[in-house]
Amino acid sequence: MPKNKNKTEGVAEEPRVVIDFDLLRTYAAQNFRDLGGHPAANSRRVRASRIFRSSHLAEVPPESPISRLKLRTLVTLQSRAEVKHMGAPEPASRRGVRWEHIPMGDEWFNDEGYTEIAAQSGRDHLALVMHFRRDWRRFFKLLAERDVYPLLFHCSAGRDRTGVGAAMLLSMLGVDRNRIVADFLESNLVYPKLPLTAEQLDPVFELIDENGGIEGFMREVIGLAPGELAIIQEDLLED
Repeated sequence: MPKNKNKTEGVAEEPRVVIDFDLLRTYAAQNFRDLGGHPAANSRRVRASRIFRSSHLAEVPPESPISRLKLRTLVTLQSRAEVKHMGAPEPASRRGVRWEHIPMGDEWFNDEGYTEIAAQSGRDHLALVMHFRRDWRRFFKLLAERDVYPLLFHCSAGRDRTGVGAAMLLSMLGVDRNRIVADFLESNLVYPKLPLTAEQLDPVFELIDENGGIEGFMREVIGLAPGELAIIQEDLLED
């Protein structure tokens, strides 16, 4: 997991974050859940067994429910350095699984695991949205393709990049924000020593509201076409 690090010798440097790859490896296939089942607007519900989220998948224990998923698409949001150090996701090698690697954070990670996120305090998760708008556009355009489900998306811990991705997606599907926050905070069951807070999503919700709601946000900030948004809703919602 991330740890703050400062050099104390010579010229002082800005704080950096060290990613403990060895520790993250122990969380393979954890923080997993189905995003289906949430009530949505207009008496609809997110379809179950269609879209899932997880931590990294370099290893998938036989007892994990992921080992039994009949996936059609796997989306990896880890940077190239993370995949290099931790290993490619195991489901990518399964027959019939399409693997899409959307490397978020290549400019932040190096072989030592350092990352420098330029964000104001308390706005780190908004930075994950804004710094990677092109990557999120690619992600959501993928979700708008036909025949990509069941689909699983993940990063390393499955809580930050994956967490804001899930928050944007559930917002698109008309899920109540209290439920979106609850899904976000469920990651704390896996990572209790580095807990997320509800307030970390507030800047993301504020930006959505500033753009007139989720449709305006997806169009103006992410660059998704209205027709693509409609396809995602059609494929992932049921009456």
